[in-house]
Amino acid sequence: MYLYKTTIFKDTSNVIGASASNDADKSDFETNYKGTALKVDSIEINETTFIIEKSYADFVALIQSPISWVDVRYTESNQYGINLLTENPI
Repeated sequence: MYLYKTTIFKDTSNVIGASASNDADKSDFETNYKGTALKVDSIEINETTFIIEKSYADFVALIQSPISWVDVRYTESNQYGINLLTENPI
């Protein structure tokens, strides 16, 4: 399995090294995709899962037919952990 993931901070005031585009990415996710993606409490990783960290822009670029935002899962606390799990690499 392949887990593509990105992180967007809700508040960057106490975050060192947050992306310069974090606020724009947060606004984009909350406005355009959060309502379609599925919120989950946690993500558990299999031993045979490859985890691929992406920037938000690179993550959004992965969401192309036949994949849609309905396939995306996210966790929410002081940040959004946005995840896409696929059987084959993208």
